[in-house]
Formats: sequence, C-alpha cells, structure tokens
Amino acid sequence: MKKDAMIDLETMGTSHDAAIIQIGACYFNRETGEIGNTFFSNVDLNSELESGFEVDGSTIMWWLGQSEEARKSLFSQPIGTNTTILHFLSLFLDGAANIWSHATFDFVILTNHYKKLDMKPTFHYRTARDLRTLVDLANITSKKYPREGVHHNALDDCKYQVKYATACLKIK
Repeated sequence: MKKDAMIDLETMGTSHDAAIIQIGACYFNRETGEIGNTFFSNVDLNSELESGFEVDGSTIMWWLGQSEEARKSLFSQPIGTNTTILHFLSLFLDGAANIWSHATFDFVILTNHYKKLDMKPTFHYRTARDLRTLVDLANITSKKYPREGVHHNALDDCKYQVKYATACLKIK
C-alpha cells in the first residue's frame, strides 16, 4: 500500500517566500482515514527572518483575528530553527509515496524553503498531491466534515484534511 502523508503549514505571509511559523504532518491510511505517525513543530520566526523569508502585515492582522487557542499554539513547544525543523520534517517524510497538501500554497512554500536554505529534502517533488483538485474532482464540500482540535493549528488542520481527502479517495 502506498504511504500517504498530509502536511500543513502556518505562515506569516502568502507568497512563496512566506515565513513558516508552524508545521504539521501525519501519515494516514487512505482507505480508513486512520491517522498514523504525526509531526508537529513551531519554527523560530527569527531564524526565518534571518534567512530572508518574508512577513506581511495583512497576515499578521489576520492572525490577530484568529482564536486565542490558534495564536497560543504558535508559541507552544516544540520550537526550533528553520533548518533544524526542516531536517526533521524531511526525515519524517522519507518514504512517503504521496504528500498531500494545498499544493499551490503549502508545497510551494515548503520546497522553496529547502531550496533557499540549500537543503535537499528526502522526498521528491513528484510526491506532491493537491487537496483542492481532489475535492473539486470528487465534487464534495469539505465543510460538511466535522472539525476537531484547533482551527489553524497545523497538525489539527492535517487531521481535518485527512477526513475529507479520505472521503474523496473513496469515490470511484
């Protein structure tokens, strides 16, 4: 069986150079939706800024409008520098046959980080799979699936995305 993983990033911008402040990932069974091993970490914003990644004011304002739980999760442990966290994420994703995300956002920002930081990830760009396309082709509404955990906590968002991705993948 192919190994499917889901990733989600929380960022301080929307461009390909946006500073990442939180990363979540999990493996999942595409047949059952069962969650396997998980990865969660906050990224030290100073390491992002020192590396030339960008923050934009509108995203800061957007974060200020999010729930207290979401904002607090950005400062929870574990936290590490961008190179340390990306190294461990790469190890976590080693062997993933499919890496699901909003491929025009999360995967673009993530792969740009590896390139800009002169790091080689263990995964190949061909493993990228796009949730938006999947939802569109399956003709479902993700909002009908119950959300648990904190909205805009990267790992909780991954688990939510697995719910509707699995539903889409079951459609034949």
